[in-house]
Amino acid sequence: MNRTALVALSTALLIGAAPAPIPPAAPLTPSPVPKLLSVKDVMRHIVNPAAELYWKAAGEETSETGTVKRVPTAADDARWNATLDAGMVLQESGNLLLMDGRRIDDDQWARRARQLVNAGVLAVAAAKARDEKLTFDAGSALYDACYACHAKYIVRPKDSLYGHKTRDEDFKPPSP
Repeated sequence: MNRTALVALSTALLIGAAPAPIPPAAPLTPSPVPKLLSVKDVMRHIVNPAAELYWKAAGEETSETGTVKRVPTAADDARWNATLDAGMVLQESGNLLLMDGRRIDDDQWARRARQLVNAGVLAVAAAKARDEKLTFDAGSALYDACYACHAKYIVRPKDSLYGHKTRDEDFKPPSP
């Protein structure tokens, strides 16, 4: 500190005019991001529609009349883009379920959320590779993640899925 500043500070202290207080340093950790949706809302409006979209665009459906494969052809950009979008949403959804305010403090909750993340990662890789087997494997991993979590945390009556249905026409490229 130079001599002039030292004299000015000493004079101010002597006459009772203290320098302005230095504000405390900001905390080193950022404040938590607020949770906007409940777990139920994340599942209903984010995870379930993305899972149903993925399975509709790239899964298979077995009924009394037989099995219908829904894996896109190599040239079906609309369906591959739908599987990629759904995979991206699903992989991030696992992280949403681990946020403070949604996370349940047991190891199984974290394991199930990571299982959802991993299924989403597989779905993204399958869509990018446009690979039928990887797509089916990712759909199976997604089913396993959903089933395992729901078996532990949700007691539901039979046939009580949310109604986010998509039509086959939703995946056809628009007419020129």
